[in-house]
Amino acid sequence: MTREEALTALGLEGDATQDEITAAYRELAQMLHPDKYGTSKRLRERAEQQIRVINEARDTLLRGRAARRPASTSAVATAQDIYIEATIRARAAETARLAVVTSLRTMKERRQGRITMLVISLVVALVSSRLRGTVGALAFSISSMLVVWGGVDVVMLGNQIRVLQQRSLELLRTRDRAREIAQQAQEL
Repeated sequence: MTREEALTALGLEGDATQDEITAAYRELAQMLHPDKYGTSKRLRERAEQQIRVINEARDTLLRGRAARRPASTSAVATAQDIYIEATIRARAAETARLAVVTSLRTMKERRQGRITMLVISLVVALVSSRLRGTVGALAFSISSMLVVWGGVDVVMLGNQIRVLQQRSLELLRTRDRAREIAQQAQEL
């Protein structure tokens, strides 16, 4: 992973400090943690994949000493520090939301394909139920199996889509709250 790819994965700009990198990583890790996706195996696997990407990005930036400015040693949070941290949180939330939206789009496309398969299988099952003989029985049994499988898959994908939509809304609210905080800090 290149430095630019790592910065993009964490939602940072080129002049990020080590503190900004660490804060962005922490925010993304909290937002994309696999435990937030419940018992859905597919969503957990996607979240684990995204966690691996941000881990690699963090390692690339911190081990490569990518931070250009030294981190501030002051323990007192100034308006500028609050602004920077809120901006990082907003970018991290937006990056995480985009990853969730990409997964959501994939799930919706997959569900549409399953619905198409379900409808075609249902039509074939209805037509083949009228046929006599081995071919009719075989076509009916295969198409009826596909109808059941397609129905179950559509319901499961619908549940995963609902979870991803809720997660996307949470991340959108988090991003908006962080932007409000950054704006208030900038006005100070």
